[in-house]
Amino acid sequence: MSDFSERDRQLMALVGLTEEQVLADERMAESETVPDDLTGRVHYGLHLTEPTRQMVSVSVRMPKSTLDGLTAMARRYHISRSEYMRRKLAGAI
Repeated sequence: MSDFSERDRQLMALVGLTEEQVLADERMAESETVPDDLTGRVHYGLHLTEPTRQMVSVSVRMPKSTLDGLTAMARRYHISRSEYMRRKLAGAI
């Protein structure tokens, strides 16, 4: 017996997927040992290429809507807003 509903089968047909493909993709996504390129690398803390470099603070004025957008993108990457901005400025994102 299949775990897929008729609606699931209709949606899979629309995008050209078989039940087997969906199940294989599910196993890959749920596996913690198989690299799947779904989320990219996960980083914790600061990830500077030269961690011994002296850091300085910089103040920037911007519209609140821009800051809200930066905050939202940082959350998508599960990193701090400051780390996201550092990477963005360095061209890493």
